[in-house]
Amino acid sequence: MSLNYNHLYYFHVVAIEGSVVGAAERLGVTSATVSEQVRTLERTLGRTLFDRLQTGLQLTEAGRMTFEHTMPMFRLGERLVTLVGKRQDADRLLRVGVCGPTARSSTTELVIPLFELQDLRPMIRNGETAELTRELRAGNLDLVLIESHPSESMLRGLEVVLIHQMQFIAIAPPDIEPRDDWADVRMVQYSAATSYRHAIESFLEQASLRPSIVGEADDPHVHVEAAARGGCIAIVPRPAALDALLSGRVRIVREIEDVHLAIHALFRENAPARQAVRALIVAATATSKGE
Repeated sequence: MSLNYNHLYYFHVVAIEGSVVGAAERLGVTSATVSEQVRTLERTLGRTLFDRLQTGLQLTEAGRMTFEHTMPMFRLGERLVTLVGKRQDADRLLRVGVCGPTARSSTTELVIPLFELQDLRPMIRNGETAELTRELRAGNLDLVLIESHPSESMLRGLEVVLIHQMQFIAIAPPDIEPRDDWADVRMVQYSAATSYRHAIESFLEQASLRPSIVGEADDPHVHVEAAARGGCIAIVPRPAALDALLSGRVRIVREIEDVHLAIHALFRENAPARQAVRALIVAATATSKGE
């Protein structure tokens, strides 16, 4: 049995989306149709392409090999549409993904300079790291900003550059003066899924600080509001607290020297991505000098 273009495309979209349901929504068909197309491709190849886990689909070794072949295939297809359709403006697009709630809220000032580039038209989208990395590998994104250094498996075939290390600060309402051990104040902690939960816990332990942990939230803006409205102490990236600091709703009670948010750029090697990374580094340097 020969390979079928539709079978390959349905597999490709499932690999990018990470689920049959997500692929079905993107393709505008039923989940049953997507599943049958993938199963037909598996029968044709005589190999299982996905491990069906409770947490979702995971590419097998054969699936990863197949995906490595479908990526350039459908990337060339997109390029063909661009050239034949004379969509000259498409070459100016800079497709950027931003991962993680802290990265999204803390890199606003860093991303804005991309809109000042004369020969590029940025398109910014938010998402989770796994999803946006798949989109990057598939050629649907040029650049992804992430809030931790990528793993070796994530880096395969991609470039990575450290853009900025953003300092964390402890903030509290102006009328709260915490004790030296913080035992008299409340604090919202970050979830264990974030890259800096352990660093903050280590800081609290080493500084002998014992605030009452009242809950968890990943978004630093929630932490800022917990401080401004709820009388809590919050440990957040400095840019996330800028508006609240300028308005006097909170004040800095401590500079956190040992906790930083490292923003990395993950990208495919091309001219627009390189130009964007240079602009981001310049903007980050200027932001650091202004902090």
